[in-house]
Amino acid sequence: MEEVLKVIKERRSIRKYKDKDVAKNKIQKVLEGANWAPSNGNSQPWDFIVAKGEYVDKVCNVFYEWAKSYIPNAPYIPEEKKPLMLEYAKNFGGAPVHITVTYRSSGDEIKDEEALMAASAAIQNLTLVATEEDLGTVWIAGHVAHAEKTKEILGLDDNQKIAGIIPIGYPDINPPAPAREDPDLNKKVTWLGF
Repeated sequence: MEEVLKVIKERRSIRKYKDKDVAKNKIQKVLEGANWAPSNGNSQPWDFIVAKGEYVDKVCNVFYEWAKSYIPNAPYIPEEKKPLMLEYAKNFGGAPVHITVTYRSSGDEIKDEEALMAASAAIQNLTLVATEEDLGTVWIAGHVAHAEKTKEILGLDDNQKIAGIIPIGYPDINPPAPAREDPDLNKKVTWLGF
């Protein structure tokens, strides 16, 4: 069990990648881990779209077109970080592959929430197996994951929603671990009946 916790603590959000292709067998191993995620009623509501080349470029362009006007005007982003964020927005740090994790929307609010939760668990597994394979990832959501243009590029139908776009590749940076809020879990945990 200590090994699992070690990988969890070593995983980082990578925003700069080496110009190096990722072997298909490594991607398949990462997808295998994602596919073993827990889900309510063993529904396994996720699907994976693995993209490279022009598909990656097109999705990045959707994000960059939005970011060009958003980032410079975002009051919560420190001015000194804005140029780096805009540079990253051009191509998600140069990741050669994107794995988009989708889930089916049924129109039932509870089932859709459960599907999103399960797809999110699949993303967690994906990022952890990637770390174990010496690959870097970052979880992208927000505007680009909701944009109709992104869904069109990836060939999604109206009932498919994106839980996350996961750029994946060999890290070109090794960022330090961000501090945990309440690391001793004195505020975030409520014990009942202990």
